[in-house]
Amino acid sequence: LIWVDQDMIYRVFVNLVENAIKFTPVNGHIEVGAQTTTDGAFVKFWVKDTGTGIPTADQDRIFEKFTRLRGKNRAGGLGVGLAFCKLAVNGHGGEIWVESEVDKGTTFWLTLPVSKKHTTGQLKRVTGRLTFKPDKK
Repeated sequence: LIWVDQDMIYRVFVNLVENAIKFTPVNGHIEVGAQTTTDGAFVKFWVKDTGTGIPTADQDRIFEKFTRLRGKNRAGGLGVGLAFCKLAVNGHGGEIWVESEVDKGTTFWLTLPVSKKHTTGQLKRVTGRLTFKPDKK
């Protein structure tokens, strides 16, 4: 069980899958998956494609705001999607990274921590802040 801002993490996956679609040829393959880490502390997710790939030199900077790649990897957009993904995942106590090879494809990995406490309640967003009110027992 993981506790997340559902809208925010949904947007992370939409960004990653839309990028995979954008850079994968018509007959390509896109895979989305998840599994717990061996220590059980995190859920590890991935979005993998057989698209154009990302040059090694660009892999660190793709998570910076307003970064758009040139050449055959160029696509429309403002260059903020992956920066948002990094902020959202890090804000939840997780990590995001990429593994890629040009002309072979790309895998985006992300981890989100497993909740140590299983509590139910109401999660509300008020003026941009999240608040959690546990159910009474």
